Amino acid sequence: MDDAWIAGRMSKIEASGIRKAFDMSKSMKDPINLSIGLPDFDVAGPVKDAAIEAIERGHNAYTLTQGLPELRTKLQTAVEATFGHSDRQVLITSGSSGALLLALCSVVNPATR
Repeated sequence: MDDAWIAGRMSKIEASGIRKAFDMSKSMKDPINLSIGLPDFDVAGPVKDAAIEAIERGHNAYTLTQGLPELRTKLQTAVEATFGHSDRQVLITSGSSGALLLALCSVVNPATR
């Protein structure tokens, strides 16, 4: 491919963080691909059955933004028991991008915690 049409100053632009992550994953053995937010493995049978049952019972609406209180409580208890961090609060997100962004914000600006 002839790149002569691309301005020379373009060579000074670094690859995006996601591009660097893609390139790094090429050297890894059997990485899990979450690049577009989709797992690269099938959902376990019991999870499928539970989802179907919930849909049939009419539980198909959005949950609270912070996640179901019962789930947050169980996860919070597990985090505290496993890591001993009673000063940290569990947050449930609908995807990894939102979680990573919120984590980055809390590191850059601790007042957001």
